[in-house]
Amino acid sequence: MTSSALEAAQDPFAPRLQLFTGKGGVGKSSVAAALALALANEGRRPLLVELGHRASMESVLVSGKIGYEPREVSRGVWAMNIQFEPALVDYIAEHVRVRAIGRAIAENRTLRGFFDAAPAVPEIVTLNKLQALLAERSDGVPLWDHVLVDLDATGHALMLLELPTALDGMIGSGPLRRLLSSLDELLTDPQRTRLHVVTLPGELPAQETLELCQKLGRRRVPLGCLVVNQVPMLPLSPASIELLDGLETRGRSEGRSELIDDIALARRALFRHALAREQIARLGAALPLPLIELPRIQSALLGRDELCELGTRLMKRAPSA
Repeated sequence: MTSSALEAAQDPFAPRLQLFTGKGGVGKSSVAAALALALANEGRRPLLVELGHRASMESVLVSGKIGYEPREVSRGVWAMNIQFEPALVDYIAEHVRVRAIGRAIAENRTLRGFFDAAPAVPEIVTLNKLQALLAERSDGVPLWDHVLVDLDATGHALMLLELPTALDGMIGSGPLRRLLSSLDELLTDPQRTRLHVVTLPGELPAQETLELCQKLGRRRVPLGCLVVNQVPMLPLSPASIELLDGLETRGRSEGRSELIDDIALARRALFRHALAREQIARLGAALPLPLIELPRIQSALLGRDELCELGTRLMKRAPSA
């Protein structure tokens, strides 16, 4: 095994293609952006990829529009959005060799109706574009050290990841067959690809994550880490917790309603913390994945500094296989 292959096997963040999935609202975009910033701080050149016409990454790292062409959105971090229309033009241009002709074919009304109606075309051109990004070179070396993909909602993500296998027996020989074979090799190679699952420490997100990982287990995409995002910190020190009962008794005897209210708030925070720890323990016991906890950042908006902190935690806590 080469040194790079050994690193990829030991470090879940070493493979060049990093995929992130999870239910909506768990912070996939923030986790992907945090990892990209951490990689950039190490002198690497990461590319963040969002799919479709979503704008999650725009609100995380940049106040401008992220389009199909990669743009630098933070020091050393680039981002793009893979949209169907230009990705389709790129796919056709690979076969007709002239991009203008590829664009004309893609924009033809009759053919466009076929492309829109045909199953799996958006997924094929999306995966083809991801593979092309990994193949891009500058002065003989990869243009992107890492490609980090913020996948769509879990249903679409599952369909995207299983596409090469699902079409395996349906496509004969030819360019499409070769493409599907190469995509299948890419998505199932742990030295090149890892799929990370992002969740929250709540009962419903934990249950959804267990169900998602059960479905992912039937795919051959190598799993990376389970990232539990927004984990609440213990609100009080153990010594302070021991004082609560006495303070509450004193507050009631002295009629200090404000003290009683503060104690009630503290108890609710402790209860939420205990529930979070319970769900994290549940996930850790049920899933054979390295588990990384990211703290809840006490800030209205995640800025670059907060994301860098999360990225550092990700990199430091990524366990070896």
